[in-house]
Order: sequence, then structure tokens, then C-alpha cells
Amino acid sequence: MCLFSYTPGLFAQAPVIKYTTPHKYKINDPIPTLAPTNTGGAVPATIYGQVNTIAGSPTISIFIKVTGVAVDAAGNVFVADWGDNTIFKLTPSGNLSKFAGHSFPGLADGQGVSAAFNAPDALVLDAAGNLYVSDQQNNVIRKITPGGLVSTFAGTDSEAGVNNPRGLAIDNAGNLYVADQGNNVIRKITAAGVVTTYAGNGTVGANNGPAASASFNTPTAVGLDAAGNLYVSDSGNSIIRKISPAGVVSTFATGFNFPRELRVDGTGNVYVAEQYGNTIKKISPNGTVTIIAGGGKKDANGVAAIFNGPIGLAMDGKGNLFVGESAFVRKITLTGYTIDKPLPAGLVFDPKTGIISGTPSVLSPPTVYTVTAWNATGSSSTTLSIEVVQDITLLPSVITFPVPEVVNMSIDNILHPGATSTNTNTETPITYTSSNANVAVVSADGQIHAIAPGQTVITAYQAANDEYLAAVPVPRTFTITQDQVITFPAIAAKTTCDPDFLVGATSSNSTIPLTYVSSNPAIATVSATGAIHIIAAGSTTIIASQSGNDLYNAATPKSQILTVTAPVVPSVNISPTFYAGCEGMEVTYTANAMNEGIHPSYQWQVNGQNSGNHSDTYASSSLHAGDIITCVVTNNDGCEPVSSPVSNQASLSADPNVTLSVTITSSFSGTITAGTAVTFKAQPSNVQDNPVYQWYVNGQTVGSNSATFTSNTLADGDVVSCTMASGGTCIINPVVNSNVITVAVTVPEKIIVPNTFTPNADGYNDTWFIPGLLSYTNCTVNIYNRYGAIMYRSVGYQQPWDGTSNGKTVPAGAYYYVIDTKSSSGKLNGEVTVLR
Repeated sequence: MCLFSYTPGLFAQAPVIKYTTPHKYKINDPIPTLAPTNTGGAVPATIYGQVNTIAGSPTISIFIKVTGVAVDAAGNVFVADWGDNTIFKLTPSGNLSKFAGHSFPGLADGQGVSAAFNAPDALVLDAAGNLYVSDQQNNVIRKITPGGLVSTFAGTDSEAGVNNPRGLAIDNAGNLYVADQGNNVIRKITAAGVVTTYAGNGTVGANNGPAASASFNTPTAVGLDAAGNLYVSDSGNSIIRKISPAGVVSTFATGFNFPRELRVDGTGNVYVAEQYGNTIKKISPNGTVTIIAGGGKKDANGVAAIFNGPIGLAMDGKGNLFVGESAFVRKITLTGYTIDKPLPAGLVFDPKTGIISGTPSVLSPPTVYTVTAWNATGSSSTTLSIEVVQDITLLPSVITFPVPEVVNMSIDNILHPGATSTNTNTETPITYTSSNANVAVVSADGQIHAIAPGQTVITAYQAANDEYLAAVPVPRTFTITQDQVITFPAIAAKTTCDPDFLVGATSSNSTIPLTYVSSNPAIATVSATGAIHIIAAGSTTIIASQSGNDLYNAATPKSQILTVTAPVVPSVNISPTFYAGCEGMEVTYTANAMNEGIHPSYQWQVNGQNSGNHSDTYASSSLHAGDIITCVVTNNDGCEPVSSPVSNQASLSADPNVTLSVTITSSFSGTITAGTAVTFKAQPSNVQDNPVYQWYVNGQTVGSNSATFTSNTLADGDVVSCTMASGGTCIINPVVNSNVITVAVTVPEKIIVPNTFTPNADGYNDTWFIPGLLSYTNCTVNIYNRYGAIMYRSVGYQQPWDGTSNGKTVPAGAYYYVIDTKSSSGKLNGEVTVLR
């Protein structure tokens, strides 16, 4: 067993290599070391195609038949031993142990070695470290967690079951792809365990086209590339098939002797274990098939290695390919350098570094060699030409370097000196040095960068190569000048009150001062330092110039127009323009000004007379109807105050204040008899809206919302009053109290009506006198004879009946009376007898 390690990030990008070329070497002379340059990812110092056995031995029986391998992110290698019904785990330190299953076939879920498999075939890991196993003879797919817990993942459903499952692949979404060998189809199993047919119609054949109509013959492996293409080992047809993400099946490569497991690297190379051919083949993205290992001794390099029925394949993403074959697990290194053909005798290619060295011992015509550098991320190929000759006569390199004129710095500040040579070999270009690094420097890329105006000596060099001698250096003195560029921003508009200000022009060269001119000095003048002084309103053009010298070219003059205006007159309007209200109310007017400046002042006027406190609001409670309010705003920020015209006018309409009152009267005056109905009436004044009334008797609420109140239950001394509430404009007292009325009430005597009287002038019982009626001042008394003729009528019972009617004595006899008390006592009636 062997140990293997990996440094993360070292090979995170593919290499990019290049050699100098062409090369002509003299026979039997040692050559200078020829090494590639690499501007990409580093290349490990390994031998591409080197095969090592990491588990298993011919002398110690560990495995019976290895059919599947997988490698996790930590470098643990999992091994499916088809013959032992067991999944093994090999750690990076070389420790080998049983991970799941035991030697006896079965179908049992559980932890680690308590689980049972029957001919486990292929393995694949998901992103979470779960291991999936195609349990071939059980016709199911098993799942093993990183902790070793085994469960049956898919295949138990008879309608979507698999038959003799082989190779497995998994995509970024967790979908599992299965080479269903027994059904000649490719299955897809979602992360939830739902099984569908991804490609194939279930018949034996080699038909390409839409996935549903394609046919396969004993598919044994599947593998995915970064673009989502699925590759299939179609073993019975001895070909490799490709299924695009759109579901189109095509033939990708031919010429295989029962291909088994396949895997795809990051650059699209497909690696195939050829079980009966005993080789590991690589298919490039363009379909070219090459052998990378197999055909020789057990552990060797590339085709010198030998395999015996390789089946399982796994890649660790670190440039290693793991192979499961018979009773062994092998590792093939896929990093380092390769060359496509042997070099001339005597020259040596180092596969770890790509360096070519040695002493050529045979003549060789110009030959192009392809060298490829490999790391875990990808590869890079380049060509170089090597020729071995009997003798080399080196040619002179002669530099022609024209004498420069004055050179002006270009936009990119790169000098282009223009030296040429008789040696046109691009591998030995002309190089330069600069004597004055303050003026020009030569960067690592060979370009001459102008730094500043001045003089420097640029010397041209050219090194020797296989055909030319080194050139004699040629110096030239360069005088570098530079344009001056004036930047002159626009000048903001000014007023006659603005103070002096700087013009604001600058130059790319600060060693030569700018000069200024004003085209109209009557408007503004400009000093030598660029300070502008405003004279009057108008416009003038300010021109900035800059002279040149031996190193700096005169600048193109730049100009800007200065516009000067008289101070802006402010304006103001006031709001609101009209108030309608009541006398004595407080009103507030607001001044809305424009161009008032930072420190404005306000003058308010009422009927042309100054008022207010110079703020932008004016408040008063002493204005009267018809008053006119105006305002003037003054801008105090300039060289002198500037006042606005008088604002718009605001006025006031004030209504007089209104005082409500209410007076109540009674339908009776004086004393009333208890039980007499009395009506009180409210008489309001200055009412605008419908008033609301509330009556009170002795302070207690009575009655309803009415202007009258009637009661026949008043007692002597009761106090009657009323409150009235009313809205309207300018009402001072919306709720008022009426006057009060104290009621005088007497309680009448009991009414006893005599039934006889003797009007005979004897001074005794001469009249029909009813004392109790004296209290009923509103009562009526009517007396009728037996014929219904009225004999006597009294209102208020002013005088008792004396037995006469219309001045005549009535005959003795019975008479009928009706008394109406006009009170709660009601009516009384009966007979009274006149005796003579």
C-alpha cells in the first residue's frame, strides 16, 4: 500500500506552458537546459501515467474481485469487492478495513458489517459523503451514510425496478444515474428515490437519436461531464455513447474491448476501464482515443503497466485515477509532463519538469515536438522545433537604430524606438535599457515607459541564439517632450456684488505658470494669478494660456465665458389673500419670497403703515374689516440691500360679534290654583341656527327640546327656567340661561254644593253660595230649568245665584246645575231646589 497527500489550491488553474523555438543544436555539443515557462497553474513533479498498487497483493488475498472504487474529499478510498460482498475503506495513511457488509450474500440494511450485499458492483459518492452502491444480484441501489449506516435507496418498486444494475453517476442536484444492464436502459433516480427511464427503449441495439427511442446493448457504466453530458459504456456494442442534456443519444468513441467503468475530468477527457483489453484509455473532448496505462508490467509508467480485467474507476480531483481490477486497487498519476515523440538520441525529456537537456549524438532534421503539461485542473500543450546539425556557423546580429528626433510622449506614454536587427528570430528580441530612470524605464514586458520629459540614453541589445551571435549594443540619446494640457472648468454666472474669485484653470504641468486675459476689462479684470474682479454687468471671455520650453510644448489656450448680472431683485407674495371671520380674531399672514437671500428682512404694512417684526409671518388680533395688508422683502446678502416690489394685497372681512339671549314668559300671571296648566314660552334673540332648549323646574331638567313648556303639576314656589344653545357666526356665548319665573299656587277649598236655598229676603240662606268655588277663578257655573233654558251663568263665580233670571224671580222648584272647575277637580253637576 502507498500513502498520498494533496495541497489544496496549488493546482486550482490549468497550466499554460511555452518553450522558446526553434532550436538548432550541434551534434556532440551539450545543449543549454531548455525549460518551459508556465504562466498558469503549477504542475506537480510527478510522472504522467505512473501506475502504483495501493491495495491488494498477489501473495496475500485481500480482495476477491474489485468492481467499484470511489474517493471522498478526505482522500479515503472505498472499494466494492464483488466476490466478497463487502465494501472496504482505505484511509490516506494506508489503513484498510471493512466499511459495510460481510462475506455472505444477502439483502439486509443496518450498521456497517451487520448489513448484507449480494455482488456489490459500482460505487459513487454525493456531495454530502453518502456512498451509493449498485447491489447487482439484489437488483437494488443501496445507500451508505458517512457513519456506515446502510439502507436500500431504490429498486424495490416492481414497476420502476432495476435489473442487474452496474455503473453509477451523480449530478450536482443529487440525481443518480444507473446503467441498468439487464434492461438495456439508463435509469435516473431523484434524491427522493423516484426512478424513471432516462434513455433507452429496452431493446438490444445501437440506435442513436432521441433518448426514448435509442437502444443499448449491455450498458455497464455512466459518467457526467461539467456540461451535463452523460457518457455510457455500451459494452455489448464495444462503444462509448453520449447523451446530451437535451436527451439526444450519439456514438462518442469506438474500438473498445468490453468497456466498463468510465469517469470524466474537469476538461472533458473521458477515462475508460477496458475490461477485456486490460488497458485504461482516454478519450479527448474531440473523440481521440489513446491508451494512458496498460500493456506492460504490473506497476510501471503508462503503457508499460499491466492490468488484469480492470473494471472500477474513480477520480479524486487531485490528478489521480483509481482503478479496481481483480484483487487489486491501483492508482494512475495524471499529472506531470508528456512529449509526443522521442527526442534525438542523446537528448533527455524530464517528465516531472518538462526540461530538455543532454548532448545530441545523432543528426536530426527540424522536427516539431508537442509537449503537454498536466495538473489536477487541466492541461496545456505547446510545440517546439529541434534540429541537430553537423556544424553551426553563427551569423552576426547587426542592430540598426535610427537617430531619433525629439520624441513627444504618446497617449499611453510608451516609447517606440524602432530598432531593427539582421537577427529576426522572435525568441531573441531586441531589448532596451534606459540611462535615466527619472525620464524612462524598461518594464518586465520589455516596453519603454516614458516617466517625465527630459533626456535619457536608450541602448538596444540582442542576445545570441542557436544561429546568431550577440549584437553589439547601440545607444541613442532621446529627448522626450510632453504636451501641456489646460483644464478650464466653466465659470458660474456672477452678479455685480460677488467678491473676487479665482478663475479655477489648471494644467498638467505645474512648472510653467498660466497666464490670463479678459476680453472685456469693463466687465471684469483678471490678475496674473487668475483672480477675477467684477466691474459691471455684462459678459467677457477669460482666456488661459501656457507657454512652452525645451521639454514642454505650449498648451492650447482654453477659454470660458463669464456672465455678470445685476443683483436679482427679490419678490414676495403673501398668503392667504383674504380672511373672513369675526372682529377681534387673531389672523396670521405668511410671506413667500424668492431670491430673498440667506439673511432677508420683511416689512409688513397695514393700510400703508409699517407694522410687524420683520419676520416672514405677521399675526394680529386688532385688524378690522377692510384693512389692507402688504409686505416688502429685502435681500441683505449682497454689497447693498435690494428690496422687492410691494407684494400682493391681503384683506380682512370681519363680522360683528353676536350675543345670544333668551327670555321666558308664563301664560298666567299672579297666583294660580293647584292643578292649573301653565305654559311657559322661550323668546330667543340673535339666534342664527336652530336653537336647542332645556327647561328646568327647581334646577331639575324637564320638558323636551321645545320653545314651550307646559305643566299642571307646579307647586307654590316652584322656579321655572330655561337654557338655550345655538351655533352660528361670531357667537360669543353659544349657551345662555333665561330669566326665572317663580310660580304662586293656592290650594282651593273643598267644593260643597248646597242642594236647596230660600231666596225670601229673610236674610238667611237667601243665595246659592258655594265658598269652595272662590279658589277656581276660571271656573264656569251654569243653571238650567227643567226645559233646559239657562237661568244663571257665571264665569269665575263672581256672584252667588240669588234665585232670579234676567232680573225676575224664578218659581220655586228643582233646577239643574253644571259646574266646570277648569282644573283637575273636573266638572260637578246635580240639582238645586229653590224654596219660597
